[in-house]
Amino acid sequence: MESDYIITTANDRQALDTAAWIDLYKANFTFNKPFSPPLSDGTILYCEQVVRMMPKKRMVVFGTWQHQPVAAKLFFDPRHSKRHADKDAAGIKLLKNNKVPTPDLLFEGLAKDEHIHVLILERITNAQSLDEVWRNRQDMEEVLSDFKSVIIEIATQHVLGLLQHDLHLKNFLVNEKTVFTLDGAQIQTLNELLSKPVSMNNLALFLSQLGVNVEVYQELLFKHYAKARGWSLKKEDYLELFADIKRWNQVRWKSFEKKIYRDSTDFCSKDSWRSVGMYARAYEGPELMAFLKTPEAIFELKTAEFLKKGNSATVIKVQMDGRDYVVKRYNIKNKWHAVRRCLRETRASQAWRFGQKLGLFNVATAKPVAFVERNFMGFRGTSYFVSEYISEENVGDYFAANTNITSIMVENVSRLLKSLAKINMTHGDLKMTNILIDSKAQPVLIDLDGAVEHHSGIGLKKAWKHERARFLKNFDGYPDLRHQLEEALKN
Repeated sequence: MESDYIITTANDRQALDTAAWIDLYKANFTFNKPFSPPLSDGTILYCEQVVRMMPKKRMVVFGTWQHQPVAAKLFFDPRHSKRHADKDAAGIKLLKNNKVPTPDLLFEGLAKDEHIHVLILERITNAQSLDEVWRNRQDMEEVLSDFKSVIIEIATQHVLGLLQHDLHLKNFLVNEKTVFTLDGAQIQTLNELLSKPVSMNNLALFLSQLGVNVEVYQELLFKHYAKARGWSLKKEDYLELFADIKRWNQVRWKSFEKKIYRDSTDFCSKDSWRSVGMYARAYEGPELMAFLKTPEAIFELKTAEFLKKGNSATVIKVQMDGRDYVVKRYNIKNKWHAVRRCLRETRASQAWRFGQKLGLFNVATAKPVAFVERNFMGFRGTSYFVSEYISEENVGDYFAANTNITSIMVENVSRLLKSLAKINMTHGDLKMTNILIDSKAQPVLIDLDGAVEHHSGIGLKKAWKHERARFLKNFDGYPDLRHQLEEALKN
């Protein structure tokens, strides 16, 4: 295997050992090339794939050590690396001492240059992270067994007095027989079983990551947890759990909202002297990068299919890097419009933010890919938003073509619209063309640039009443269908 850090001669040893730390410390989110730092015990860690990166602090890699597949954590923050490595190792040992399944810690120490603290762990290769299980699900019933197994593991840890402060789906690996707990850095031991309020709050953090419209399954998993703890549940317990879940939803969004506007594992900024923008790394490709640099050029392509030529917005379907996208340009209509808009958040930025929020809570929307806005000396101008292409069939088309199965779609649409209220949002423009039907015959929201976040229950209730009336007006010519939708949207 080629590597920048394989030692070739004795004269190269010191320089290459030092360079390993320097290069890791300077590495950004795009760093993903093999390297091989020698360790203090004379062995070499062959790092083959960067799994997670926190620039200037640490990274997680997959690789090989002592002829076996491993996962390794490398800490290289000059001031805090030892403390972070010690804390992580202590958490792993805590799990081991309590007989909680977790990958074995094979090496704890320094790289040869003494600038990098290293933890090497057994790599579990016959298991999936719970996050992967959740993202790849076809339906909730399919993954319920894995979630029940993890719930039992969480209950067991609570009985042992172990509290995971950073409890999320990526911290569990599951296979047919075992649930493995990962990442010991945020685990605390209380030396006694966790109290009911502390346990429920921690469980709510876990369940909140399933998003909205899964309350039936959250309640089912709560009952499964309570049975494992020997609790007899009352109505007040369910109310407390869902109040905790709602609070954690707000905390998670507040934290996530910061990440979508800065470089991170999932997102990348693309700024220049004349524009600012963001894109999701999963979609990175040469054509998308070219678009972010000169967004107007894509509207001149012969392959661009115009979906809308409006005064306020122009919408095209276009292919970039082998994928179909929708690009929406928010036009500046005249100089007075430019003056009114130049200091406000652009509609492209709003569409990006709200699209990310819906994605966080598993509310169906066209996945946001990127946005870019013209910027001159801090004054905003024309902006562009890119999302995945869904289809051109809207919910009105679907109802017209599928009169025999409208009840299923009525339920799906009502559930989708109620999802917005559950995350304190209203759409702002609920016409039929803003609800598309995807390849799985599921309704999907688009055009979020006019959506509103509500910070009071009264404001949300008032806006939802108006939103509901606006949506039902679409079906004035179809009284039976309107009545079905009206009834479905009542509760």
